[in-house]
Amino acid sequence: MTDEIRFCLPVGKWWFLSPYAEFPITMEVDGNFYIFPSVEHYYQAMKFYASDKRFDVIINLKNPDETRLITKTAEYKINRRADFEENKFKIMEDGLRAKFIQNPDAAEMLKSTGNAVLIKSCPVCYKCGFGIGSRENRMGKILIQIRKELSDS
Repeated sequence: MTDEIRFCLPVGKWWFLSPYAEFPITMEVDGNFYIFPSVEHYYQAMKFYASDKRFDVIINLKNPDETRLITKTAEYKINRRADFEENKFKIMEDGLRAKFIQNPDAAEMLKSTGNAVLIKSCPVCYKCGFGIGSRENRMGKILIQIRKELSDS
C-alpha cells in the first residue's frame, strides 16, 4: 500500500506542500511580471486585474491567509476578473508548478515524498482538497503530477 501524506497549513513535516508556504514565485500577469510571496498570494490576486488596486493590496499582505480572508469581504467580492471562476484551477496549478520550478529547495522536498499519495486535507477546502463534501483532491493530484515531472527531468 502506498503511503499517504496529508497536508493543509504550512506547519509540520509537510509544510512546504501548502500553497501558503512562503516560496516566492514570479508570474506574468496582464503583460507584466510580479513577485508573489506565496502561491496563495498569486491565486487570490488573480481574482483581479493587475491594474486594480486590490491586486497590489493582496500581493503586499504579509500573511498568506490574510489574502484569502480579504477576498471574502464585500469590497473584494465585486468587479472581479471576468474569467477567474472558469480558470481558477489552472491558476492554482500554474502557481504550484512555478513554486517548485523556481524554488529548487522546494522541488527537492517535493521529490523526497517518493510515491506517497499527496492529499490536501483541510476540512473546509472542498474545491481543491479533500474537505467536507469532496473527494476530488485536485491539489494533491496536481502536486503528484509536478513531482513526476520534476523526477523525469
